Amino acid sequence: MENDVIVNQNGKIYDYLFLLRPLLWVPVWVFLFIGYMYGARIELFSISLILPKKFWFTLITYTFLMSSTYIVNQIVDRESDRINRKLFLIPNGIISVRSATIYAAFLGIVSLILSFFIGGPVLLFLYFVSLVMGLLYSIPPIQTKGKPFLDIIFNGIGYGCVAFIVGWSVAERINLHSLTVSFGYFLLVSAVFVNTTIPDIPGDRRSGKITTGVFLGKRLALLFSTLLFVFSLVYAFLEMDILIIVPSIFGAIFSVLSLWDNTEDMILTKVSYRLPAVLFILLVSVKFPTFLLLNLILLFALRKYYKERFGMNYPALLGR
Repeated sequence: MENDVIVNQNGKIYDYLFLLRPLLWVPVWVFLFIGYMYGARIELFSISLILPKKFWFTLITYTFLMSSTYIVNQIVDRESDRINRKLFLIPNGIISVRSATIYAAFLGIVSLILSFFIGGPVLLFLYFVSLVMGLLYSIPPIQTKGKPFLDIIFNGIGYGCVAFIVGWSVAERINLHSLTVSFGYFLLVSAVFVNTTIPDIPGDRRSGKITTGVFLGKRLALLFSTLLFVFSLVYAFLEMDILIIVPSIFGAIFSVLSLWDNTEDMILTKVSYRLPAVLFILLVSVKFPTFLLLNLILLFALRKYYKERFGMNYPALLGR
């Protein structure tokens, strides 16, 4: 994000859409699509253009459920976000804490109710687990995002396992095989997440957050993520899952190279988590063109919104 940001204090209706953190929908969607692919036993190298209505109802409601937790995260972090000049809607009073709280509660409750009608008690349980994990991730005193290793576990399970299994449940009943397959994605998400904590080490240390990056330090964190990438790679070969193999290889390579990355911008370190994520998304996009279309629309909307609303280029290729 840029330093000189134009913040218009007058709230707009569409601000409530972008309060949902649409950029974070991408990791939610990618695992829903992959989980559905496995549950429906769709061939990896085929292209899927048409998906059932149940999938789309699940994607919409699960996205809103996760967004309710993203709003809570912004409420909790509003003071630090004000200092860091990011996520301006709540920190700058464009949307009040009261309105955001009501909005988050509404989305969470409605999503839970609709999940029962879409997938019965099983889907309701999965949604409930996601909601609880999302709240525990942000809300003190537990606030796992500021706890070493718990931050990894919650991200790995939340995206790599629960979101994956939600997608799986659209097409097939949850079984032991679904849990086995999701473990590979748990390892991949965990490896990527470790490296995302490294550029934030100085700021997190000043604010008192003891993330995995802060706890281990840059060098040990990179070694740990490399180990996780290797584990995910081995697991992927056992499962013959190319969606994990490709990003794991590049993630491991750049994590090792980042051990000698002493630049202020930590370019190699950022590549070590951006490149695996981009490759992962591209592989899924080839499989599901609809997923690619959704991401392109989302990117266009985000760029237009942040440029017109705050005078900034976001998301930016070279930004955080």
